Amino acid sequence: MARKKENLLEQIPCLKDALFLRLEEGQLFLIVPRKNPLERLAIKWLKQPSERKIALDQEGSFILQKVDGKRNVFELEQLFNGQFGNEDGMSLARLVRFLQIVDSYGWLKWTK
Repeated sequence: MARKKENLLEQIPCLKDALFLRLEEGQLFLIVPRKNPLERLAIKWLKQPSERKIALDQEGSFILQKVDGKRNVFELEQLFNGQFGNEDGMSLARLVRFLQIVDSYGWLKWTK
C-alpha cells in the first residue's frame, strides 16, 4: 500500500524538547545534551563536555528562533524572505535544505 505524500510546506517543525538555543558573546548556539550511555561514560571518564554546542550562522539562527511549533514551512519562508530577501529565488530551497539537515540529526519533530 502506498504511503500518502505530505506537503512539506504545510508541515510544522519544532525543536525536540531537550534542545534549546543559547546566546553567548553575540553568537547563537544550538545546545544538544549528550544523553546516550556511551557519551555519559566519555563525559565522566574523559572529562568531555555534557552538551554539544552547534554554532549557527545568521540565517540558521533566524530560522531556528522562528521554529516554535506554531509556524509551518510556508510561513517560515515568508519570514525568511522578509528578513533576507529572495533576489535569487532560492530561499525556499535553502530553507528546506537547512531543515532537512537539522532533521537528519534527529533534532526536529514535525506536526501537521
